[in-house]
Amino acid sequence: MNRLVGHYPELSTQKFSSNVVEKCLKSGGLDPERQVIVREVLSSPLLPRLLQDSYGNYVVQSALAISSGQLHQDLVDAIKPFLPSLRGTPHGKRILQKIGGKV
Repeated sequence: MNRLVGHYPELSTQKFSSNVVEKCLKSGGLDPERQVIVREVLSSPLLPRLLQDSYGNYVVQSALAISSGQLHQDLVDAIKPFLPSLRGTPHGKRILQKIGGKV
């Protein structure tokens, strides 16, 4: 996973590599390695693209599902500015469902 650091947002937009990123997020608890992935995604300039992307949105959904506490809130806060553009897209609607009552 260390070799992927710095590339998670880019990898999240590709069909097979997005599956790898999701697997990295879902395998185990929220240890420091998974926190790095979530932080990288939430701070990436590619976040708006990930939210709309047919593969990237699943990575964001996984990040929302496995994160908790302040890290989860930071991710939700990073997504909030893009809520209006998410409402009309099928991928965006899934993200909105994940953050449902937390916005």
